[in-house]
Amino acid sequence: MEFNRHVDSALTTFVDNTKFFREMADVVSDFSDDGEIQKLLEESARLRVEHAENLIRLKSKHQSLNQAMQQVQNSSSTIEQFEDLWKETSEAVDQKRINVKNIAEFKNFKKTVKSATAQLGANGADQDEDLIIEGIEETGGEIFSLYDPWSKALMKNPVRNKVCGHIYDRDSVMLIIKDNIGILCPVLGCANKTCIQPAHLVEDANVRQKVQRRMAEETEDGAASEEDEEQD
Repeated sequence: MEFNRHVDSALTTFVDNTKFFREMADVVSDFSDDGEIQKLLEESARLRVEHAENLIRLKSKHQSLNQAMQQVQNSSSTIEQFEDLWKETSEAVDQKRINVKNIAEFKNFKKTVKSATAQLGANGADQDEDLIIEGIEETGGEIFSLYDPWSKALMKNPVRNKVCGHIYDRDSVMLIIKDNIGILCPVLGCANKTCIQPAHLVEDANVRQKVQRRMAEETEDGAASEEDEEQD
């Protein structure tokens, strides 16, 4: 759904911005107070987490409203019946309490931002091999998105660009480069100036496993959310 893709894109941008400001802080740390810079980084990260919480709440409600709309459409035989059912159903969805802090997507986002904000260690990087947010993976110091940079959809057939190492969905990238030359890697900050060619793309089984795991988590989160609503 387009709305969800925009939310996912915003969350990815929040993480990218956090990483960028962390890198900028490291550059100017020799000329400024490290403690003051860290405070500014943490405050900006806190605001991004707040914004993310609101976005994920809206996303969850949007998904619930879409599901309710489908149910009402399937249960209605006339316009009048649809209007009555929709009014009742939409009001019920609006009144449901959404505890965003218990949603895996938010918890993983918060964990990622915290990691990106933390001061760099002696080896030049903070590493967390089990760091996952919706659309963001970090393993062995490498950070990448599980969502295609063009379509913003969860990748089903991930391929890696051998030139720069960034990952796309095969169907998405092949559709774009099929009739276009001069397409560069769309990942923010990529220094690769070589146009993407089919020969540059190789399958990535590791990322495919992570995508499958993410899809399984979303299914479990949906089931847990329904149980919480029934208990409320």
